[in-house]
Amino acid sequence: MGSGEPKLLVLGVGNILLQDEGAGVHTVRELMKRKYPPEIEFVDGGTAGLDLLYLIEEASHLIIIDAVNGEAEAGTIFKFNPEDVEERFLPVKGNSLHDFGIMEMLHLGKSMGVLPQTVIYGIQPAAIEWGMALTPKVAAALPRLIKLVEEEIELWLARNTPANRAAEI
Repeated sequence: MGSGEPKLLVLGVGNILLQDEGAGVHTVRELMKRKYPPEIEFVDGGTAGLDLLYLIEEASHLIIIDAVNGEAEAGTIFKFNPEDVEERFLPVKGNSLHDFGIMEMLHLGKSMGVLPQTVIYGIQPAAIEWGMALTPKVAAALPRLIKLVEEEIELWLARNTPANRAAEI
C-alpha cells in the first residue's frame, strides 16, 4: 500500500451502456464534481475488472460502488464488505463481464495482501438492457446513494486527519 500516507480510493464500476448496470459509474462521476482533498481519488472503473488491481494497491481504504443483485426492489441500496459478496448477492445478469472482473480483483487483492479495508455500496438494478439512461427507480435512488458514499468519505476523513492519526499512536 503506497507511501504510508492514508489514501481513499472511491471506485465506481459498471457498464454505462446497459442502463442500471452503470449506476456505479454514474455515482462516481457525480462525486467527482465535489471538492475533496487530494488524498481522496475518484475513479470511473467502467468494466476494467482486474485491470483495477494496481489502483487498489496504492489505497489504504477502498469504496466500491456497483449494481448488485440482492433480489430486492429496484433502487434498494446495500452496504457490505467483500466477505458478504458471495453469500448475499448474485451476479448482475447482463452483457458485461465486469462482475467476474471485480470479484476476481477482490479475491486476488486479498490473496496478494494488497486489498485495503473495503466497503461496497450496491444498488439493485431495475433493468440491464441497452441504453445509457438509468431507469426511473434507480435514478430516483441515486441521490441517496451519493449521500451515503459522501457520509462514508466524511467518516474516513474524520479518522484520517493528521490530529486523529496522531491520537491513535
